[in-house]
Amino acid sequence: MPKVENRSRLTPKASARRGRTDGDATRALILEAAGQLFAERGYQETTSKAICANAGTNIAAVNYHFGSRDELYLAVMSEVMQHLLNLDYLTQIASSGDAPEQKLGRMIDGLVHGLIEERSWHPRVWAREILTPSPLIGRILETETLPRVDIALPILSQITGIAVDDPKLRYSLLGVMSPALILMILNPELPTPLQPLYQRPADEVSAYIKTFVLAGLRALTPPG
Repeated sequence: MPKVENRSRLTPKASARRGRTDGDATRALILEAAGQLFAERGYQETTSKAICANAGTNIAAVNYHFGSRDELYLAVMSEVMQHLLNLDYLTQIASSGDAPEQKLGRMIDGLVHGLIEERSWHPRVWAREILTPSPLIGRILETETLPRVDIALPILSQITGIAVDDPKLRYSLLGVMSPALILMILNPELPTPLQPLYQRPADEVSAYIKTFVLAGLRALTPPG
């Protein structure tokens, strides 16, 4: 009797593809579970064991997919920054033909929408890192924050007329960052004076922030 081929058996290539797909899914699951716990407990109080338990994976999964808890934390912070200020999106805005004020406005719109409408764990992880920096803060600033600042500074320079290498341009950066940082750090569930803002449409909140920021930037423009 001829041997019947088992057609359900995966070929080596198909098996490899499936392995990669399963691995990617597990990695994403761990990343999501870690983000939730880092937002809730912070860097110091979140263990690999707790992350794997939250993700429903083996205790060795963090090291297998990320190398270490620190590398997982850096991956979470990268996910946070991509969620709040997607680097490709910022680059696209900066290279567009829009006026500098429009470019900055689009950046603010994207950030405010992420903070007001989505209510995900991403802003809370970044808020914790700002308030209680982890030992990895230097690497986070270098790899995640500075590339975004490098995109924003030339736009601020065009609006204010202050040279990019002039230390005074950092005042404009401070004015742009401050409103978003306040929205990021405050807990929307707590009865703070600003809590009602989280119930307003993101477009409305963003419009007020843009009015405030652009007025401040114009005030910094050197006379003459």
